[in-house]
Amino acid sequence: MKSTVLKLGALGTLAFGGSLAIVRKEHYKSSIDKDVIYTTGNIKNRKQMLEDLKHNHFDVVIIGGGATGTSVALDFATRGIKCALLEANDFGSGTSSKSTKLLHGGVRYLESALLKLDFFELYFVWRALEERAHLLNSMPYANTPLAIVLPFYKKWQVPYFWFNIKVYELLARFVCLNQTGVPASYFTFKGKTLENFPQLREDGLLGSVVYYDGQHNDSRTNAMIAFTSAMQGYVPGQEASTIANHAKVTSYISNSSGQVVGVNVKDTISGEEFKVMGKVVVNCAGPFADKVREMGIKEHKSRMLHSRGTHIVVPKYFCPNEHGLFISKTTDGRVLFVIPWLNHALLGTTDNADDLAWNPEVKKADIDFIVNDASLMLNIDPEFLRKNIKSQWAGLRPLIAGVDAVNETGKLSRGHMIIVDPNGVINVLGGKWTISRLMAEECVDKALSVHKDKLEPKFKCRTKNIRLLDDLDPKYSLLATSLVRDFPELTYEQASHLVRSYGYNAKKVCSIGRNKGLLKPLSAKHPFLLAEIPYVVENEMACTVIDVLARRLRLAFLDSKEAISATQITADLMGQYLNWDDGMKRKNIFDATQYFGKMMGT
Repeated sequence: MKSTVLKLGALGTLAFGGSLAIVRKEHYKSSIDKDVIYTTGNIKNRKQMLEDLKHNHFDVVIIGGGATGTSVALDFATRGIKCALLEANDFGSGTSSKSTKLLHGGVRYLESALLKLDFFELYFVWRALEERAHLLNSMPYANTPLAIVLPFYKKWQVPYFWFNIKVYELLARFVCLNQTGVPASYFTFKGKTLENFPQLREDGLLGSVVYYDGQHNDSRTNAMIAFTSAMQGYVPGQEASTIANHAKVTSYISNSSGQVVGVNVKDTISGEEFKVMGKVVVNCAGPFADKVREMGIKEHKSRMLHSRGTHIVVPKYFCPNEHGLFISKTTDGRVLFVIPWLNHALLGTTDNADDLAWNPEVKKADIDFIVNDASLMLNIDPEFLRKNIKSQWAGLRPLIAGVDAVNETGKLSRGHMIIVDPNGVINVLGGKWTISRLMAEECVDKALSVHKDKLEPKFKCRTKNIRLLDDLDPKYSLLATSLVRDFPELTYEQASHLVRSYGYNAKKVCSIGRNKGLLKPLSAKHPFLLAEIPYVVENEMACTVIDVLARRLRLAFLDSKEAISATQITADLMGQYLNWDDGMKRKNIFDATQYFGKMMGT
């Protein structure tokens, strides 16, 4: 018996040691050198990018400028491969700016994996937890850990929730070699639970488990990945990608063998049409990936479904402390988050099948679901909550259609797949924000394998733990204080907002503001400054009022009514820098008013 125990112990030790060795190898396989020297400068403006697109032949042409497309561009660029990225609207204008703002492995996916003994789902959570750590490390001035309260009202929930969260945490520690980027979870009784989340319903409350995931400002993360990819020599050997927003791919260009060798493009700002040529084309169009595939293969099997995820934003007093809330089971069996975000509270999300649309309509039934179910858990009258909605929006999740007729969106994983079409196009389908870097790595590996006669990388993948452009000042935590000292016109709230949005480039925003007399509020109710408008126009390729107020500054996602009020001054300032005539200015004001009007609470 003793001998058997010793043998089993030895086998267990060997198995654990072997697993740890594999994890260690995987963990460091795609990481940037810790001692890498980052070299910054100015990226080209949109006009220069468009000229480069017209007159250069690229190794790779990427369609789509969301989280996946920009991550693919960064991976190609850091491997020394010359690529172009074309986005039909604005960077992150689709699903990538309409998320729940979480960087997470997926607690509910882990629960599902454990209940069904689904090792594929478990592996999905495993990889997502590792990628969460990467994204937290890449932009620590903006991407931060978030404490989330998981309350329990029944005794059986205590061991059940505690076990699931501990498995989630231990899995993260194992796959990240203890470098998870978030604090440890903990158990707390009723009193401390209410201290963490005062709005929580007290009746029957026993306590909670507090666990941590990551949070980010999704559209700004998206933009920083894009601009980092476009910096020549940012890391040694990087080949700057050539990127353009508002550049819609209208059709493929094929050679005599039927292989795609370029795309026809329309500049939706000027109306100009041109060609972009490349050896390989990659489709990263998110929910529109199937539509893009149709340009080359008219009769192909649709691989995607679309799930509508709706969110609302309300004042911070609905989530007063820096703790989020995870409602583990709603009236229809789904989950709901209430989380602090940019000095407001964000509630969501829904999960309903929907038709493909560029800007999905917010359904009244979705708002009713969020308001009513949140009110059941919070000590709040539902009508009071509804009247305080400042902004609402819906995005489409790109889901992989299930097999065996299992196509209920709520039961589908957020997994991804990479398909190579007969015309040579690489298609990336599915996925979610947290694993965008991993998806990009797999996509580039696939492209190099399939098109090894066309592509010659100078480096292996090295995007894991790369620091993004605005994150090169190690003293960013003190930057807000120094801004208030150097620019006394600023309040500390305004300075903190600038640092959280622009990292060390917050100084540049302030310098522009002082030189132009624009260190003034854009809105009396929010910390946004007029100085941010010329900064994002000149440095972040913002082309429209919607680009500025929805995706660079996020005002529309926080307070759509204030965004409408700010359209005139925003258009006036943009017009000065972009030489708009009255017609272009009126068009931008009209388009923005229509867009923001759909985001107003009902």
